[in-house]
Amino acid sequence: MLNIPQITLLSKNRNIFWAFVGMLISRLGDGVYSVAVIALAYGITQSGAGTGIVLAAFALSSFLFGSLSGVASDRWNRKMLLISSSLLCSGVVITMAVLSYSGTLNVTSLTILSFLLGAATQFFEPIVNALIPRFVTKDELTTANATIGMTDSLGYIAGPAAAAVLLAWLPMEVVLLINAASFLFASLAASFLHIPQISKTERKQTSVFTEAVEGFTFVYQTKRIRQLFIISCLSLLAYSPFFVLLPLFLDQDLLLSAERQSAVIGMIYSSLALGQLAGYAVVSYLRFSTYKLLGIGYLLQAIGFGCLIFVHEELWIVFFIFIAGISFGLTGSAFHTNLQSNTPDDRLGRVYGVNYTVSGLIAPIGRSGSGILADALGAKVMFSGMTFLFLISSAMSFWQTKEKATAHEENNHLPL
Repeated sequence: MLNIPQITLLSKNRNIFWAFVGMLISRLGDGVYSVAVIALAYGITQSGAGTGIVLAAFALSSFLFGSLSGVASDRWNRKMLLISSSLLCSGVVITMAVLSYSGTLNVTSLTILSFLLGAATQFFEPIVNALIPRFVTKDELTTANATIGMTDSLGYIAGPAAAAVLLAWLPMEVVLLINAASFLFASLAASFLHIPQISKTERKQTSVFTEAVEGFTFVYQTKRIRQLFIISCLSLLAYSPFFVLLPLFLDQDLLLSAERQSAVIGMIYSSLALGQLAGYAVVSYLRFSTYKLLGIGYLLQAIGFGCLIFVHEELWIVFFIFIAGISFGLTGSAFHTNLQSNTPDDRLGRVYGVNYTVSGLIAPIGRSGSGILADALGAKVMFSGMTFLFLISSAMSFWQTKEKATAHEENNHLPL
């Protein structure tokens, strides 16, 4: 019988199973909501600017509450936070549905509700990632991270497609209630988690803001974590322009019609998600260190996105995007495993909070700045810049592997 590490882990580890179920339902709900809220916002505002304000409110809350969610994760009961945040998300979406049905939902109330939903969703993923080291052994970390990471790919593939079908057949209010139900199911899955308790170091209780700053201080002062964050931030800056460049690339470089552009963009989204799923599926079979996995992953991203400079056929574009997608499965698993292995449990929530705060800052900067540069330089020049940054990230990752091996060898030769 074929032994698939992810399925084996799900079958034998109750906590990973329920974490997977909860994350998968949450991801599917996110996929449905991401499509529904655009349709809802545009239907109310009838403008791109108004729709952008609603979406920006969600993104802003991610930046503002990322670190605070990490502090809450380290301070309070993580299981209750998972359940409470899911229930809060459900309540917010139900409120949207009720206001929409009554005809009283406007751009102001939708913006506020979108902000609140973004704040509530900040708790689920960082807490699950912080709990994984309690659920598995150190040798199982990479497989566990890959298993949970698969929910992102599956949700990204199925969620928007489900939303399109639901919106075509059902009123918006019913779709929103289905989305709210997904959050209720996620809270139910979280209630089945059995979280092993560990002894925590007694420390003086300080303000939430002070503890959030401690998370940034720990990242900066811990060499391996600091290096990991630098590499990750550089790769995020490299990737963030992609979806901004895509319409420009298809229009000005491939000269596709508007109708064909929509079809190709859909294929690219699906190919990227399928590639990511493949990366998560194979990573458990690769016997490399986490930094080598990062180096290989960023090299694949450089190849995948870099080849877009030279190809002009749609199938080749979709193929190279698939190659780039594989890398996200490799780098995602390696990043989380490295972070979890080098961070004490009582700081892990705050460190994840720092990660989501920094990501929430870099992504919009990269997207807005790349749009201006792309208009002046063209998409292919920007793809060249992305490729260069990915190559730097890959080289830095391989260098960390070499540095770690050198340090290990020096320690082995210390006099007794």
